[in-house]
Amino acid sequence: MPCSPLTLHSEAYSASGNLAADGYRKLLGAPSIDLVQTVVREAVQNSCDAALSDGGAEVHFRVRALQSAELEALRDTVLAERPLDESAADPLEAFLSSATPHVLEICDFGTAGLAGPTRADVAATEDEPTDFVDFLRNVGSRRNTTHGGGTYGYGKTSLYLASRCSTIVIDSQTTHAGEPRRRVIAAQLGSAFSANDADGIRRRFTGRHWWGHASGDDEYVDPVEGEDAADLAGALGFPKRSPEHSGTSIMILDPLFVEEDHERAIDLIEEALLWFFWPRLLEGTPESRKMHFRIFVDGEERALPRPEDFPPLDLFARAMKGLRSDPPGGNIVKSLRPKRDLGRLSFARGLRADRVAPARREDSLFPERCAAIAVMRPVELVVRYFAGTHIADDRFEWAGVFVASDDDTVEKAFAMAEPPAHDDWQYEALSDKAARSIVKIAVDRIRAAALEYANPVSTPAPDGDKGPSLAGVAGLFGRALEGDGEGAGPRRPGPGGSCGRTGPSVTRPTFVRLELGESGPVGVFELAVRGEGLALSLHLDPLLVMDGGTASEYSTAERPTVTRIVDEGGEELAIDGPVVIGDRRGKFEVSVAMPADCAVTMTARISSDETD
Repeated sequence: MPCSPLTLHSEAYSASGNLAADGYRKLLGAPSIDLVQTVVREAVQNSCDAALSDGGAEVHFRVRALQSAELEALRDTVLAERPLDESAADPLEAFLSSATPHVLEICDFGTAGLAGPTRADVAATEDEPTDFVDFLRNVGSRRNTTHGGGTYGYGKTSLYLASRCSTIVIDSQTTHAGEPRRRVIAAQLGSAFSANDADGIRRRFTGRHWWGHASGDDEYVDPVEGEDAADLAGALGFPKRSPEHSGTSIMILDPLFVEEDHERAIDLIEEALLWFFWPRLLEGTPESRKMHFRIFVDGEERALPRPEDFPPLDLFARAMKGLRSDPPGGNIVKSLRPKRDLGRLSFARGLRADRVAPARREDSLFPERCAAIAVMRPVELVVRYFAGTHIADDRFEWAGVFVASDDDTVEKAFAMAEPPAHDDWQYEALSDKAARSIVKIAVDRIRAAALEYANPVSTPAPDGDKGPSLAGVAGLFGRALEGDGEGAGPRRPGPGGSCGRTGPSVTRPTFVRLELGESGPVGVFELAVRGEGLALSLHLDPLLVMDGGTASEYSTAERPTVTRIVDEGGEELAIDGPVVIGDRRGKFEVSVAMPADCAVTMTARISSDETD
């Protein structure tokens, strides 16, 4: 064995009282998201806050079954002693005797690790971190990360809640007093209980348990450190580390959402990573802030899709690109008294694309058709989505992004408004009147924009200007869809056209699918020609739908082009100028090459060969 069996320390109540493990479990509150999402968010936010200054963090999610030697090291070395409380010991025993003991490991690299002293009663120097005691010992310690992803460490409770035996094992390559340290320790969050101590005295225990090296008194255990820690980590199957590859690995024993079939667990993890952390995965994210996620299932890597290629995140990516441009795009959300910029809001819209796995999963986080605003603080981790009104034409969808101002007063207000799970902005509970006002005004503006974007109304701007409302940028697009001149709405007959009820007619082109062509995306439309009459020509006019209107209003816009038209029998027709269809009737399929960042709509009319 790498080292002698670890010592179990079960926390007893002190004379002045302690927080019971039962209360610790409730500190997370009732998150608006499920347990898997909470676990992923908490772990990744911790990694973001702990990332070293010279680059973004890398986080691995590993779902696997322990090998026999790894299970032996866990059973006989780490957890050799079991808690006196049966409600804590029995689930552990069930896991350790399982034929397929599953674990979920969350491992970050390029982070500071769990640094600092290991005793909670030791005062650290001014510049020394206290990550170890804040994560393993204390409850509710304030984080000192400027504009970090969280404000308090309550969310770590989710790691214990995700385990059927409420137990985690931690391996961290870190530093203390300027020297590299390797640390391994295990912890369990059970329930308060009564039992006889080593001296036979009946005592009350909080339900918090740790396994480590005996410290010399009965108040706590230290983590295993140095070579013993490295050997024990290797025996448990943790990733290899060195002082140059600092970071922390957390092993969740017997995770609730991992069954024999790992596919559902992986889908849930992939979803949470994409839905909440896409801003850190974009190509345009500065390298110092970019996150790198890798997912492994029993040692085999599962590739995570790029947000830019994953509908509807491609629309959110476009909206974020506008906010990151120089100068920044979007609309400024302001307060009047005092006059202050609260953040920026940007929108993007396009054709609804088919969802791909894992977004095709039943009860997926990803909507069938998107109409929502993602909100975040300057750290660019999605807090939540505000749902809005859908565009009337169900071929289209939209996405918005709000990023709060990095002004210290504004940032602090939004941070204070986040509950322990960091999944909302709850201004109602803020005692600071100024902070409450900041968050309330922003949330009200965001909610209004989400409702108005697809159906803009003419109202004064929030700051009193006579310009259009925040949602006014959707106006031209809305008119294009309604067909008041150039969109794919009700058709008007052109010169010599024959769209009346008594002659031949063409239906409105309907978008049916999106394909990938040799030079980019291709929109495929379907239309039908009906009625008797003269030999006909079909006039097709594809138009871009961009932020602010159709491409005809942009002299420099790249125009979409018809690349192929096929009749109902599968015959391809010539597309030089008007498409001569003669006496053909029925359905036609039209392919349109389109720029990558724009949606396409199309008008169609017919004319007789005698008039054109």
